[in-house]
Amino acid sequence: MFFAHRGRYPLPFEWTSSIVTVLFIPLLVLANQASFDLEKSLSTSCDRHCYNGVCLNGSCVCSKGWVGSQCDHCYGRIKLTENQSQLIDGPLDYSSSSKCTWVIENEKKSGAPLNIKLENFQTECGWDFVYIYDGDGVYGEQLAAFCGEQEVQEISAPSGKALIYFFSDLAMNLNGFNISYEFNKCPYNCNFRGNCENSKCNCKPGYTGVSCETHICTEQEEGKPGPCQNGGVCRNSRCSCTDNYHGDTCDAHRGRSVWDRIPTQNDVTGRASHASVIIDDAIWSIGGERFSGVEFEDPVVYNITSRSWTTIAVEGDLQPAARFDHTLVRYKMRLYMFGGVIDRRNITSELWSFDLHTREWRKEGSDNSDLMVPPLSVAGHTAHVIGSEMYIFFGYHPEIGFVHNVQIYNFETGRWRFGNTKDQVYGRFRHSSVHYKMDSGDAVLVYGGTMWSNSQNNLTDSLMKYDIKHEKWTNLPPSGVQLFLHTATVLNGLMIVVGGNGYNISESRPKQECFSGMVQAYDIACKQWFNISTGASQLRRYGHTAVATSNELFIIGGFNGRMLNDVWRFTPAECASATRPEGCRSLTDGVKCVFADRTCVKFDPFVSYKQPFLSFVKNESPKSMSECRNTALRQALQVCDEQNDCMSCISEPGCGWCPSGDQCLPANDGECVDGQVMLTAWEKCSLTRDPPPPRPCGMANDCRSCKLLAHCNWYTVEGKPTCIPLEDEILLKKEQLDRELDRVASSNLPLRLPTTPPPIPPGQNLSYCPLPCSSLYTCTQCLQEQKCMWCPSTNRCINMEAYALSFAYGQCHSWVAGHAHGFAFSKSCRIESSNCSAHKTCAECQLSPGCGWLDDGSHTGLGNCTQGSLQGPLNAGPDFNRKQWYFTECPACQCNGHSMCNETRHSLGGIQEVCGECQDNTMGKHCELCAPGYFGDPRNGDHCKPCQCNGQADTCDNVTGACHCRTKGVTGNECDRCEQKYYGTPKNGTPCYYELSVDFIFTFKLKNEDKDRHATEIYLFSIPHKKDTDVSFQISCDGASGANVALNITSSHLQPNPRKMMHNTTCDSKGFRRVYVSDPEYAYGTDANTTFFVRVFNFTTPIQIQVSFAQSPPINWVLFFVIFAACFIVLLVVAGLLWMIKLRIEVYRRNQRRIDEIEHMASRPFSSIKLELTNPHCFMASGPVHGPTPLSVEPCSNYKSGIFTLAVRLPTGGRATTPNGTSGLAVASALCQLTPAQLGVLQAPDNSEHRNNRKTTLRRYIPFLRARENDTG
Repeated sequence: MFFAHRGRYPLPFEWTSSIVTVLFIPLLVLANQASFDLEKSLSTSCDRHCYNGVCLNGSCVCSKGWVGSQCDHCYGRIKLTENQSQLIDGPLDYSSSSKCTWVIENEKKSGAPLNIKLENFQTECGWDFVYIYDGDGVYGEQLAAFCGEQEVQEISAPSGKALIYFFSDLAMNLNGFNISYEFNKCPYNCNFRGNCENSKCNCKPGYTGVSCETHICTEQEEGKPGPCQNGGVCRNSRCSCTDNYHGDTCDAHRGRSVWDRIPTQNDVTGRASHASVIIDDAIWSIGGERFSGVEFEDPVVYNITSRSWTTIAVEGDLQPAARFDHTLVRYKMRLYMFGGVIDRRNITSELWSFDLHTREWRKEGSDNSDLMVPPLSVAGHTAHVIGSEMYIFFGYHPEIGFVHNVQIYNFETGRWRFGNTKDQVYGRFRHSSVHYKMDSGDAVLVYGGTMWSNSQNNLTDSLMKYDIKHEKWTNLPPSGVQLFLHTATVLNGLMIVVGGNGYNISESRPKQECFSGMVQAYDIACKQWFNISTGASQLRRYGHTAVATSNELFIIGGFNGRMLNDVWRFTPAECASATRPEGCRSLTDGVKCVFADRTCVKFDPFVSYKQPFLSFVKNESPKSMSECRNTALRQALQVCDEQNDCMSCISEPGCGWCPSGDQCLPANDGECVDGQVMLTAWEKCSLTRDPPPPRPCGMANDCRSCKLLAHCNWYTVEGKPTCIPLEDEILLKKEQLDRELDRVASSNLPLRLPTTPPPIPPGQNLSYCPLPCSSLYTCTQCLQEQKCMWCPSTNRCINMEAYALSFAYGQCHSWVAGHAHGFAFSKSCRIESSNCSAHKTCAECQLSPGCGWLDDGSHTGLGNCTQGSLQGPLNAGPDFNRKQWYFTECPACQCNGHSMCNETRHSLGGIQEVCGECQDNTMGKHCELCAPGYFGDPRNGDHCKPCQCNGQADTCDNVTGACHCRTKGVTGNECDRCEQKYYGTPKNGTPCYYELSVDFIFTFKLKNEDKDRHATEIYLFSIPHKKDTDVSFQISCDGASGANVALNITSSHLQPNPRKMMHNTTCDSKGFRRVYVSDPEYAYGTDANTTFFVRVFNFTTPIQIQVSFAQSPPINWVLFFVIFAACFIVLLVVAGLLWMIKLRIEVYRRNQRRIDEIEHMASRPFSSIKLELTNPHCFMASGPVHGPTPLSVEPCSNYKSGIFTLAVRLPTGGRATTPNGTSGLAVASALCQLTPAQLGVLQAPDNSEHRNNRKTTLRRYIPFLRARENDTG
């Protein structure tokens, strides 16, 4: 033996000659005698370490019970015989779909106690379980079903034997587990307070419990401290505490709450999801889920005073079936039990009553299967008695899912009815609820559970109040902790929530504990949540019950991997421990206190307390004795609660209005009871009192719950069935029809509308809905439904969404769903079947923990899989031979009855047994397969049958018999049909032909897939329809090996037999072409029946075949050139015309441009002016000289300069005038700066003037000219 390591825990390995297959037996015999160094040397050639095997030729050869590339995952069944050892799932995270079984038995320690210890443990909560049974099979007493995270703990197997079975699903792979065991040891060594005798602890005086863990008062310790702490002493076998301490051992101050595990007498069987009710000082518990193989007492009563259990003897022959997830209430002197799961599969609507005097059961009324009237079959619901009626809240129904109705039963009239609430709420399952009284009447608080929302199951932390008088739902602050299978009770004005399961696989945020030990409290008056200090970790559980007395709370049973039968008592803090007002108000540990008359007392909501005198004198605001902690949420709740209508609610900042519940809530922290969005704008408030809207269709989660809503229908939208309003269904149908019609209209081919299944007609006829999963009783039927999964160990078909809810206690040892495996449903069902006889091989048989293999002794591998344990079959006959029973091993070679086992010497040394030549048309190492040409399941003596393929295939699937048709176009399991567009009658042995239209190219792409993998030939035909026109045949074969082509031609007119035109011609990717001329013997045309038949064969897939037949008439060259010349001439004429048109257009554009320029120049400003021409000598003689003035001034855009235009004399050359024929005057321009005086007169022209006439005068320049004269002067 040697050890590998996983963390700090060593893993033992023991090599035996039967570890792996026969081929490696000699090698493993050597490994059995070798040291760890040998194993290490063998592993050097492997890329990764072989954890539980040896390395051979670069791959790991695993030991028995291990699989994986590194032999790192457990699988199969092994036997452990050491005095002490460990077992793990593997050194790494465990794998998906694990099935591992360990049988612990030490023949040398027969009868010795066996102690099993969980060293560390982590699996997926609710899905991956480790089962522990006392004995060497699953038919003994079940001790545990561990999942989630478990603390270190020990379990005792009284028989000295144990079977441990591990199953994991497909989803999560966690760290797994490490479990050790040891013989001759009691749990925890009896805590060193007793002796281990016959696997049980014989405790010393003063100690009790399974492992002597509890210290109790005894008669010998009367008046002494004993187990009592803080000054307490033993009185009458109980601790008598001093004034400042309380608790079972006086271990807590009175200002703190305390949890005590009560030592009980006459313990009963552990149970979960039972129902309990308190009557005086007795707690009655009825029903509940329990482990297999245990005796179950029912009903049982726990006496609070005597701390003992009593089993009630029921009178009469009429008794209800065992059940769990039911409810139990008391009315007068009868107990009423309603609903629940019976026979571990059926949810019932039965109502039973138990007479507390006569101790007899009576069934009230009859069962109801109508979904329109109560009572509905429910499980996981809650119930309360209010007045003379019993109120049933929510629950799970197998056909409609989560029930949202409140069902009410009248004890006096015996009639049922639904609550008349119009509020739309989601149904819940395995929630908790409490009943309490308020000023306006009775109310029920409903907290937690799981419900259907956002198209999936979700845990919820929401809290709702149901007003009994007004039948109205109201949302309250959520707790922030999502739980189901928890309990809740009312104690001292607080709703106290204990334990539960917080694992939510659909949540993306960090998940809560699988087994919660949290204790929460909700102050009903203050509407506030807070936590209460918890006790020991043993309080972690779910599926328990809780009842409350006037000042104590009791927890009964539950599940934490084991079915519990313990009793825990919660004692709240005492108000009298506080002496000052501040300390009094701060006491919240299970109690609510007020300071009145200088004393801290319990708060009573129905009592009015006086205001302190000092506060009255100071005129301070009265402080209510129930003063609540002033949190932001409470302030918002208080403000919003005071608003009674939509307008006033929305006018308050931070508030929102819920129309469905007529409730005003904080907009940031609250939500409407129906999950709808709050109204936060006054425009959305309705001015009139509208009738309540119908239940939204989206709140229905399946067809039946949808059909119960008259305004809704179950319809498939984008491939997903959903519940939609009837108006939306009409629009969707119209849109879908229009889309299909558009598609058909846009296609050139004759398309047909898709033949989809007809939609479910509207109305409340539930027969149109598919059968619910709970109504399917076989595995194959179950897997054919998309949302169903099958549990073989319970033979139950359930909805996938309800798996973890239905099997919270590990009742399902494995499961199978339609998508879990790729092969046929029937094979999946056979492999996972709990019916041992369905398994045909030893290895498959041992995957089921309750089955073993009984060999027939013929050495051919024949045998039977039957129920049994390590010792033998469950029902062994008188001729049973122990040597033929295989529970942890298998026969050396199993030839399935088709060969004999022969001993041969292996080349590496040693003897091995192998199957001889397989007979009966079988093959394989164990003759487990049918030979080619045959099909069936030859395992365990069954026979192979010849393939039935109508001569169209050489082989078939050796299991199902589906033929591998060799001709493309032939289909069917027996190659008896032609595919679409293929013609023929393959049943008669003739192939299927594909018609090739003339003058089209066809491409056949045959891929290496299931449809075409076995095709080796294809048949084609074509009928030329053009008379006296040659036929051109062309083909190419683009594949790895090419193909051969044969072509025949037939004519019904002259020759009935075909003529071979081509035979075994090779075809490759380049292809070839042939032309066939029409002749009298094989005439072409519609009036003839000449047909070309083509066979392409001897190819392998993948291949692409491109083939065509074409009829192209000969070219008439004279006609061709005449047409060509005519076209050329026409082209020249058209080109000339276009050129002339182009020239005309250019001339027109040029003339038009010239006209535009002339017109633009003509529209320039102009004016006339008179010039005075004088003799310059006269000016000089007569007086001062005046400078010339400009004819015009054109200012620039910046008005800083301008262009001055003046008239100037031209030089005369000394003459009086210029020469004849020349002008004496000219116009000159200059750029000059403008003075400020000039700028005053240079203003932009008026727009109106500009619009009237662009040809302006120099009138506006006259002031400028005058100013210039003045400046010059």
